[in-house]
Amino acid sequence: MFNRVSSLILGILLFLVFYGSTQSLYVFATGLVLFIAATFAINIKRVGVSWPHLLLPCFYLLGSGSIFAVIASPSARLWFLIAACAIFYFLEMQLGRESHFLQNVFLFSAFAIFTGIFSLQFYFPRLSFVWVVLLVFVFSYLLIIQGFAGFSLPVKKYFSFLIALVCAQAAWGLSLWPTYYIVNAIVAFSIFYLLWIFSFSAFFGKLTRNKIYLQLSLVIIVLAATLLSANFLPHNR
Repeated sequence: MFNRVSSLILGILLFLVFYGSTQSLYVFATGLVLFIAATFAINIKRVGVSWPHLLLPCFYLLGSGSIFAVIASPSARLWFLIAACAIFYFLEMQLGRESHFLQNVFLFSAFAIFTGIFSLQFYFPRLSFVWVVLLVFVFSYLLIIQGFAGFSLPVKKYFSFLIALVCAQAAWGLSLWPTYYIVNAIVAFSIFYLLWIFSFSAFFGKLTRNKIYLQLSLVIIVLAATLLSANFLPHNR
């Protein structure tokens, strides 16, 4: 009963915090940080000190906040917020378990966080790309630790570092592309996704040639569609 009530309350509070702070970016950022802290404290009471389970809602809130902040249309913002609150409710209800739903929430959170990081360079042109690369490395490392939760193998800590390093190197190159942040986020997420799914499958002995071909084909289709339809930044930006 406590889980259901607390999840519902958190979902309602999420809507109020986001919807009520759209006029100021600083107010929105402060409200988001405070809400993440409150959610973290409540989830400790629910699931105990289990870092993978505690971090997933934090990643989701950070990612949802990033997407919400970059949406320009008020109506699109509202519909996104309603969907985000509903997903957050079910996330909280299933927290502490293993499911495909939570795995999909993890992947969405990763993409949304990458979107937020790359958008910084667009909305704050004076921000050095070094900060973008550093943020990509830190969050890639934290996300991959979350993505490797559920099994304990000594080798996964090396994979976590290597995947974060590859994502950071990709971010370095993407920062020089004349493309908008959403394109950079899709490319960076695609690299992150492939490295994660291949490593995750290999750890469980489920990495096959057909799976490699399938995943590579899907990512190539997504990247081709993204790059062929992408708008490019002005040369003097």
